Amino acid sequence: MVDVAAGKYFIQNKLNGFRLFYNDDREDLGCFDGEMFEDQLWFISKKSNGYYSIVRDRKHLCYDGCALSMTDVARDNSLWVFEEDGDNKGFVRIINKVYNDNVFYAADEDELNGSGDENDDQVWLLIRKSD
Repeated sequence: MVDVAAGKYFIQNKLNGFRLFYNDDREDLGCFDGEMFEDQLWFISKKSNGYYSIVRDRKHLCYDGCALSMTDVARDNSLWVFEEDGDNKGFVRIINKVYNDNVFYAADEDELNGSGDENDDQVWLLIRKSD
């Protein structure tokens, strides 16, 4: 497990360079590869037992075993662990507490989701925004 300091982060996919975003006005969760915008900043904070919450616009990133979404209420399926990717120092896999699946983004299909298989599209860089 990787210890992550609480703060605001861009979450960027190593394979394709896309960054995770959420726009509350449009209720739109996805990835974007252009300019860095405010809707790509996530607040990461440590909870208990090495798990973290990933929050944007007061909503928690969660996973129900089938799809990623945003929720107003923090539950176990909105807790995550960051595990260093063994092949890529400084990069992490984002793993759901309940389902043990990795967050991935497949740019060719424009698919953001979770999977138990280990693939290159599940490796992420946490870019801390200075205060």
